[in-house]
Amino acid sequence: MTDSRDMVSVGIDIGTTTTQIIFSKLTLVDVSRAGQIPRIDITARKILHKSDIVFTPLIDQETIDAQRLADILNREYGNAGINPDQIETGAVIITGETAKKKNADEILKVIAGLAGDFVVTVAGPHVESMIAGRGSGAAEYSRQHFTSVTNIDIGGGSANSAVFQQGNMAAASAMNFGGRIIEIDHVSGKIRHLTRPALLILEHLGLHYNPGESPYLEDLHKITECMADLTVKLIEGTTSPLAQKLYLTPPSPVSGKGKVLMFSGGVGYYFYEPVSTQTLSDITIHDDLGPLLAQSLREQPVIKTYTCIKPSETLRATVLGASSQMVTLSGSTIWVEEGTLPLKNIPVVRTSLNNNLLGSGSIPDAIQAALTRWDINPSNDYFAIALELDEQMDYPVLVQLANGLIDFARKISSNRPLIVIIKHDYAQVLGQTIKALAKELHILVIDQVGLTEGDFIDIGTPLMDGRVVPLSIKTLIFYHDAPV
Repeated sequence: MTDSRDMVSVGIDIGTTTTQIIFSKLTLVDVSRAGQIPRIDITARKILHKSDIVFTPLIDQETIDAQRLADILNREYGNAGINPDQIETGAVIITGETAKKKNADEILKVIAGLAGDFVVTVAGPHVESMIAGRGSGAAEYSRQHFTSVTNIDIGGGSANSAVFQQGNMAAASAMNFGGRIIEIDHVSGKIRHLTRPALLILEHLGLHYNPGESPYLEDLHKITECMADLTVKLIEGTTSPLAQKLYLTPPSPVSGKGKVLMFSGGVGYYFYEPVSTQTLSDITIHDDLGPLLAQSLREQPVIKTYTCIKPSETLRATVLGASSQMVTLSGSTIWVEEGTLPLKNIPVVRTSLNNNLLGSGSIPDAIQAALTRWDINPSNDYFAIALELDEQMDYPVLVQLANGLIDFARKISSNRPLIVIIKHDYAQVLGQTIKALAKELHILVIDQVGLTEGDFIDIGTPLMDGRVVPLSIKTLIFYHDAPV
């Protein structure tokens, strides 16, 4: 009989403009055969409660008001009829201008009393693009239809592009513009705030405005048309003098030209659900330019040539929470250095390496590409590298792998270990080989664990005389992951 259990998880998405909270019930089943290491799959997910989408409480343009956020969270727990002690796990995603380290620290304090084991991710532009594309359903659409899809997520302060090929993210990029780069009071029609991107666009267009002034409707059209033109460059991986100033990443190395196109985010919602934009009052229903930007996107000549498909989700392209798998054990041939463990909330990245590539000198480049996808700085951040190489590996190939890992490991801060997790049972010999070639390196190699990119892991202290370690694997859950 298959063992299964339910858990309640919460997803909290905190963006530059809006915050939303979603409670869900996840059903977990151990699908391993008798005598094997447990392997947990999620077999069902059910939404229990969705909050209204509320404005993110901010002290200034980039600092979250932690106390007001706590009030929002507590209110939503009450609205959902869920007690904190019912929550086992969850995910907090911080994006856009609010994605600053000081915000993550404050949010950790806020959720400390809300129970559960939370993953808190301060998402850089690449991760934000991936989350939006998976949450909107673009990744799943590309997998189901064996095609490429470009998802463009435009919110209040940033525009994110992600290209998915058969369900996998092939590339991502982002620009610093969105519907709220200019705040305009809906009642008075006067400008409240101009962001740096707004000032750059105004300068490019030869327009001049200051807070307190009332903008002309024709000028706002010029501004949103300019942002629509920038969106084309974001989609196709091209640039211009203005775009260069607004890119948060390099242009996408994989062009979305000619691919299926989807829009998500607040502006994406109005792309598919247009409203009147005849007057300034019509446009500024949210005190910004979101509805007008959506209109300019619909009317942009290049975008009109694309196949634009409405995604499964626009406004709520986010995480449901995280599932937690608490009973996974490593294999019995691990390499662990004393004093390395325990470690908590380590993000997992996967490379495109295979046995045939190990001799090409591409190992450091492949690892760096994986880290870039997750906006991880190897000199400052903890991370784990998941390798799924062939089961058969002779000694020369093992040495090539060890040397490639050593070349990369020299980029890592000396007080952080190189964490390598492999599916097959040669962790100990790989660890021994690395240490023989570079005694100064701090390493941790674990085997017989299969991980997905985007998982987070906790690694406990060694058990059974140091032969195995317990792992808690936390997987981000999206609305539109593969059907279960």
